[in-house]
Amino acid sequence: MSKYKLLALDLDGTLLDKTSRITKVNARAVRLAQQAGVQIALCTGRNLTESRVFNSQLEAPADWIVIANGAAAERLSDGVQLTFNGLDRQRCEAVFAICAQFDTDPCLYTGGSLYYGREFLRFLEEIRKRGTTSLDETAEGYFFIDKWDKWRALLDREDGRILKAILHDLDPEVVDRMIQTLEQTGLFELAPSVMYGGALKNVEINCKGVHKGQGLAQLAARLGIGMDAVMAIGDSDNDLTMLRMAGLGVAMENAAPHIRAAADVCTGSNTEDGVKQAIYQYILEENA
Repeated sequence: MSKYKLLALDLDGTLLDKTSRITKVNARAVRLAQQAGVQIALCTGRNLTESRVFNSQLEAPADWIVIANGAAAERLSDGVQLTFNGLDRQRCEAVFAICAQFDTDPCLYTGGSLYYGREFLRFLEEIRKRGTTSLDETAEGYFFIDKWDKWRALLDREDGRILKAILHDLDPEVVDRMIQTLEQTGLFELAPSVMYGGALKNVEINCKGVHKGQGLAQLAARLGIGMDAVMAIGDSDNDLTMLRMAGLGVAMENAAPHIRAAADVCTGSNTEDGVKQAIYQYILEENA
């Protein structure tokens, strides 16, 4: 019997391949872990609508989805929710002010929706030019906002339900300046996402103290599981806190060097079914 009772899986760059699919061998490995008595949590920066779609690909569904970098969680069997801390009005206004300063627009996440603007579309276009299918702006729950009066109306309508924001720019140096400005406010938990060796970059914004590690710890406490019995697998900066806080933090081979260095062990890349490899080695304790 595995000593790990809860397995936390990131989606993008971890469980998902380059085409944003869960491979059959990864899905089978997750099911085997579940059959061995391990509870499964998808820990993602995405919203619930998207996460449920990916969860259906596992065929043996995860018990919990922890979304928006730990800001909220839902138990799939009955819809019970754990809500942590989203971005309040003050923080949303601070994000809007920084968007105005840098002549950009945000992405804002609620539990079920993503609201995006032109900068997000430019970012997606650049990713697709590089051969990666990451997000689909036509997906259910995605809404395009093209004017600032509409962003204001959205904030009025969704006040108290915004879980996180993301700021994009095609110039990584601009993103670095945005990060510095955000840090100076003292209001936020920031997780930069660095892609293609630094050629592209964005920054994910949560309420101060809210991150995947905190969300996973609260979920584990609710389940009566100590963090020493939690195994987490991830590849990005927004996974760092859960990799460090879990009893076993597993970094993907495709993760940046500083993320691999922060983890306890490494596994194969997302194009090599690294999740399957880690599950077989550390949960099923046999060769893949």
